[in-house]
Amino acid sequence: MRRHRLIGLAMATLAATTGLVATAGPAAASSSIYVDNTGKNYPCSDSGVGDVTRPFCTLNAAAAVTVPGSDVVVTGTYDERLTITRSGTADHPITFWSSDGTLSGPHAAIAIEGQHDVGIEFLTVWNQADVPPIAVSNSTRITLEYPRVSSSRAAGVQLTAVTNSMLKNVRVVQGTSPGISLDAATSGVTVSDATIESPVATSRGAGVLVLGSHNTVTRNTIKGNRTAGVTLGAGATGNAVSANVITLTTTDSVGVDNAGATGTGISNNAVTSSCSAAIRVADGSSAVSVQNNVVRVGATGTCNPDKAIGIGVYGTATSTTTVDYNTVRSGATSRPYAWPTTVASLAEFRSLSGQGAHDLDSPDDAVNIDSANSAAPGFPEADLLGHRPQDNPEVTNSGTGPVGYADRGTTEQVKAPTLNARLSASDRGRTIAVDASGSTPGWAPIASYTFFFNDNTTITQASPVASHTFPQRSEHVPVTVTVTDTSGLQARETKLIQPGDSYVPVPPVRVLDTRERIGVPTTTPIAPGGLVTLQVTDHNGVPATGVTSVTMNVTVTEPTASGFLTAFPHDMWPGGGTTSNLNWVRGQTVPNLVVVQVHDGKVDFSNSSSGTVHVVADLVGYHTDGDGSRYVPASPTRVLDTREAVGRNPVAPGGTLTLQVTGANGVPATGVTAVTMNVTVTQPTANGFLTVYPDGQALPNASNLNWTPGLTAPNLVVVPVVNGKVAFHNTSPGTVHVVADLVGYHTTGTGSVFHAYQPKRVLDTRSRIGTDGTTPVAPNSDLSLNLWSLAEQSGPITGVVLNMTVTEPTANGFLTAYPGTAQQRPNASNLNWVPGQTVPNLVVVPVDSDNQIRLFNTSPGTVHVVADVYGYYTN
Repeated sequence: MRRHRLIGLAMATLAATTGLVATAGPAAASSSIYVDNTGKNYPCSDSGVGDVTRPFCTLNAAAAVTVPGSDVVVTGTYDERLTITRSGTADHPITFWSSDGTLSGPHAAIAIEGQHDVGIEFLTVWNQADVPPIAVSNSTRITLEYPRVSSSRAAGVQLTAVTNSMLKNVRVVQGTSPGISLDAATSGVTVSDATIESPVATSRGAGVLVLGSHNTVTRNTIKGNRTAGVTLGAGATGNAVSANVITLTTTDSVGVDNAGATGTGISNNAVTSSCSAAIRVADGSSAVSVQNNVVRVGATGTCNPDKAIGIGVYGTATSTTTVDYNTVRSGATSRPYAWPTTVASLAEFRSLSGQGAHDLDSPDDAVNIDSANSAAPGFPEADLLGHRPQDNPEVTNSGTGPVGYADRGTTEQVKAPTLNARLSASDRGRTIAVDASGSTPGWAPIASYTFFFNDNTTITQASPVASHTFPQRSEHVPVTVTVTDTSGLQARETKLIQPGDSYVPVPPVRVLDTRERIGVPTTTPIAPGGLVTLQVTDHNGVPATGVTSVTMNVTVTEPTASGFLTAFPHDMWPGGGTTSNLNWVRGQTVPNLVVVQVHDGKVDFSNSSSGTVHVVADLVGYHTDGDGSRYVPASPTRVLDTREAVGRNPVAPGGTLTLQVTGANGVPATGVTAVTMNVTVTQPTANGFLTVYPDGQALPNASNLNWTPGLTAPNLVVVPVVNGKVAFHNTSPGTVHVVADLVGYHTTGTGSVFHAYQPKRVLDTRSRIGTDGTTPVAPNSDLSLNLWSLAEQSGPITGVVLNMTVTEPTANGFLTAYPGTAQQRPNASNLNWVPGQTVPNLVVVPVDSDNQIRLFNTSPGTVHVVADVYGYYTN
């Protein structure tokens, strides 16, 4: 049968594990007819054509108009007897399948009479009538897949004169009697992977009743209160019963009952019975083979030894029945064999029957490994899980037949290959290479590798290395890799690669100043609730293409009312009041580093205040999908503090301080292109601003921190490194102390790539975002922030870029952000405040293996914390 859109994923998995192949038929074989009496989407009518906008109300109305290739999609519950009186063709079957369909009630049943090439898939049929839920008669090439049936007084599925058909994954519940019935005229039918249960108190008929010839009953699970697991009646010829798990609970039941059938192959079943017969070959049976079975009988309790028998062969059947290569284990009051009289041991059985030369009596399942007869009649192609025989190299082969290492029982011991695949990106992330050469074989050699890319490109080959070029770059690229060995065993894993972005640092350059017509055509401040758009690509050394985000030091000044500023990708407003970059009160000048995605070469700045505000932006670098530097996050380390230096001298008015940053504090001596530091100014004696820039270069027209006398102000700084150094220039007429905490560096070597993120609030202690309550962070306490949602979509992350804001502090203090698993809180700060102040700052912090960071409030008072994510790093 064809596979369908709504169940494509499930059926694709089935195909991969069972060998079924899902293929699409020609257009003529994909016409859909809809039956839906729920009225949830469209009203139904039996006078229409059964399309999606006017589905049929009844199943039989749809059945009456089917043609070869019709797919009848059933939704809703129906109390009717569906009679299928039309046929498909081998290439274009008629299929009834359920998206959410059930037949239930006194009339509920499906009947297929005199047809061919018809399929029933995923339909449920419940009835309490005397008719089988599914009955098929005088038909051929019928497929029943995943139906679920229940009946208290009839067979669950009844086949009468049916040939060359398949019942797969049938679920039979409640009191069906028998569960599945194949009459004397039924042949060439395979019943596989069914689950047949009977939890009712009254014993029911066989799980599967076979009266016809040349049928196969394999890989089914049968359990409960039944007279037999599988019964093969007199007149049945040449049937196979293999790889079934049968567990019965009544004292009068039989696991596999060959009741007079001829030429039955009973092989590789696992039969467990409490105090009843496991396998019986009755008088009148002939040419029966009982091999490779694992039998457990009467393991607990007190049994009648005349009934609790592992393998029993009776009457004339003893002259033509073969019993060998079985493992039979019996209890104290049960018997392992009867021939035809019961015997108490394997040795007695061998002496009495001349059979069972290779039978075993052992509680250890290890004896079943590589010890079966693969030439036994009915030997299954695959075990209960679909595995073919595989040689365990640690076990001496004691089996026989064409495969001398097959196992007894239902389950073949196998060792699948182990997959180890690595992904890499090139060509600006368009080309994805996969290297699975680290994969190792199990007990069979690796035969092939299959690479499935998310544009539906599939590559299957013997080589473990493959690559694929996409028309354009994608931020998240999943690749499913499957390794298959020569026995068909597979290992499969979906790996995710995020090409990410490299960083290109630039000497600070002013790109926006609404006071000076830089980046804008006027000197007008941003209006209340207004925004300004800034073209950032193809200007100031930034290329026209390939730029994904820019890093700028943004300063607001001369605000006429309190408010906040949000920077975001052009025309991609994240929503009113949801994220912020800078917060201010009237008249305040506030700087902050901003990393913002670029859209159409532009970024936007929104003024969320009732007054006007001027905005200044200094570009310090950009991220690109091309060549650039990688980032190495580091736990915060104090690398500069003029208060603690020899002489404790602040930076003089108009003075410049040079800091060696490479070759110390974990920063390599070479290959470093830029450093990221949280810089804090404190104890300034006059108004001014600080500029951080590459050593030895001209002082740029740019600023990183602005202050008024006595203010302590932090800001994150990303600055290019020249000669291994960076410079700090104090533009004020007064002195100022400078503190710098290193949080990472960019390098031409190995490091992490950046992923810009649409701004999203991940923490707000005032609003239960990222926390369980609305309580501020307590004095001298920490708060853990779990960033699992980022890792869930991206895989392991190495660092995160957050715009952190503290608000409503009740005492002076500072906040430290650091990895969650750090053994010791670092001597570093990210935000400093005084009581009542709201302070923002961009924070770049490493993330631990549990995707957590910690925020520590060093203040003797409480403080609320808000965090908006703007990007993250991955390896």
